[in-house]
Amino acid sequence: MKKKESLKTAPDEKKVKSGTDILKEEAILSPGRMIVRAFLHNRLGMIGLIGFIIIFLIIFVGSSLIPFDAYFTNGVMRNVRPGYGYMSIPKEMLEEGIKDISVSTTTSMGISQAGKFYTWGHDNIGNLEMPEKIQKAIEGQKIDQVAAGDRHMLLLTEDDQVFGWGANEFHQCEMPKDKQKLVEKEGLAKIGAGDAYSVGLTDEGTIFVWGSTLPNRLNRIPANLNGQVKDFRTGAINIMLLLKDGSLRIIGSKGSEIDTAMPKHLLKPGNDIVSFARTQYSGVVAYGDGSIEAWGSRNENAVNFPEMEGKVIEVGAGRLHLSALTDQGRVYSWGPDTYGSTHAPQMDDAEKLFCGYYNNYAVENGGHSYKAWGLNGMILGSDDTGRDLFVRLIYGGRMTLMIAFVSVLISIVLGIIVGLISGFYGGWIDNLLMRFSEIIASFPFYPLVITLAAVLPADYSQYKRLAMVMVLLGVLGWTGTARLIRGQIIAEREKDYITAAKALGLRDKKIIISHILPNVMSIIIVNFTLGYATNLLVEAGLSFLGFGVVEPLPSWGNMMTSAQSSDVMQIYWWRWIFPGLAVFLTALTVNLIGDALRDCMDPKALER
Repeated sequence: MKKKESLKTAPDEKKVKSGTDILKEEAILSPGRMIVRAFLHNRLGMIGLIGFIIIFLIIFVGSSLIPFDAYFTNGVMRNVRPGYGYMSIPKEMLEEGIKDISVSTTTSMGISQAGKFYTWGHDNIGNLEMPEKIQKAIEGQKIDQVAAGDRHMLLLTEDDQVFGWGANEFHQCEMPKDKQKLVEKEGLAKIGAGDAYSVGLTDEGTIFVWGSTLPNRLNRIPANLNGQVKDFRTGAINIMLLLKDGSLRIIGSKGSEIDTAMPKHLLKPGNDIVSFARTQYSGVVAYGDGSIEAWGSRNENAVNFPEMEGKVIEVGAGRLHLSALTDQGRVYSWGPDTYGSTHAPQMDDAEKLFCGYYNNYAVENGGHSYKAWGLNGMILGSDDTGRDLFVRLIYGGRMTLMIAFVSVLISIVLGIIVGLISGFYGGWIDNLLMRFSEIIASFPFYPLVITLAAVLPADYSQYKRLAMVMVLLGVLGWTGTARLIRGQIIAEREKDYITAAKALGLRDKKIIISHILPNVMSIIIVNFTLGYATNLLVEAGLSFLGFGVVEPLPSWGNMMTSAQSSDVMQIYWWRWIFPGLAVFLTALTVNLIGDALRDCMDPKALER
């Protein structure tokens, strides 16, 4: 029986022992550790902390790694929908072998060695998928060439038929009847596509243009060029021609560096040009001896091409960058590194080079494999001026978070100073400071900021404007914190440890800083986090209204300004929903942290 009783009492002894251990552990833990442990067990608080850390790292680490130009705009990339994988060529095309590739803004098209047509990339404007009537028309025919413009596509069949689809506001997809008669007479050697216009070159060397030709005078082709054109390269506002005598010409708009900076000898016959290419404002040619020559805009840095191993056998170009292929199978790219278009891979077996807009393809292994570099996608799309929303979201977040941090820091410091002095000394000092805080709290914040923004001089810098916003947010936002701290100080100053400190002869400054301030730190921390979320929303609201951060500098608030348009709300939803989500998620995570800290610093909550 005794053995049985001992067996029964053993579990109770273990429970008592474990309970004692817990009490010892609680006694050892400091208040700070208890708060930390309580916070770690608060699920919502941990979700908020992890979420804010992720947002913080994406914004501040991302902004240090990704280059940013606030004044960069790109009209051809406007309103691009979110997407990725622009450079993934279909496997079927690789199996058949690559014959030709033409690159558009977010879409590429090509033909295989079997004469079949393929498209890949991101269908941003409805030009990726070929209409059914064209599919039926070309059924059974081999495709000879493809050409991609900024928003339309063309293909040429082996019997000189041209088909087009995509944007057609200037009829750039439909060859005029008089041009069709010319093709029937002289044949068609090559097709091309540019910004809202299309080009054809006959077998006899006659070039013709249709589509949007009047603004850039592309329809004014000199009569002496008829029958003299060997090849061409399209641009945004003009076309570069290689004549049969080895000279170059520019038709269309004149006056840009591609025209004015062209070496004079290229205008004369006798140049042994084996390949040529052009960007928007620069050009490059490769000669028969393997050398190259470049000219054009200093901004595009065309003339500073890298040292190349071997002889150059082919050159290519996109919107702003230039590329070259040597007889040793190596590829090189230079110029502005827009969307990574100059990050040429290490290769020694490239056989063919295809370039356009912001993408490059180097074909190898007889056309059955390739390497690509450049714009592979815009994860969050672009805005109405062609700026990458992901990049602007990162830099805009940095601006918003910094403004909110500085402003809440100002308000907390002012609130601590006023609250401590008012609560500790009381009397007329307390009365004076509290009446002053009531005056400050009565100022209407938004009307005040709007009025100041309206009277600022036109040459007032953006950074001075930001400083004004931060100071106003801080100077007008301390009153609530001061009242909370004052109330806590009034309760603390009557306690025995304060009386003992005074009896020991400690100065008021020492008592306030060393003894009272640590006991109100919990209120300060909670108010800092909650005030941070509030100021973040206030800054976003001010920038949304146009009185905070203004273009071209980004902030989450001014990125949502376009949401005032019904078209943007319905069609271009990504332009406002991603900045809106960023503001919402950041404010939510900070509020979750603040609420969790408030619960963890409550002694009654810790007792539970």
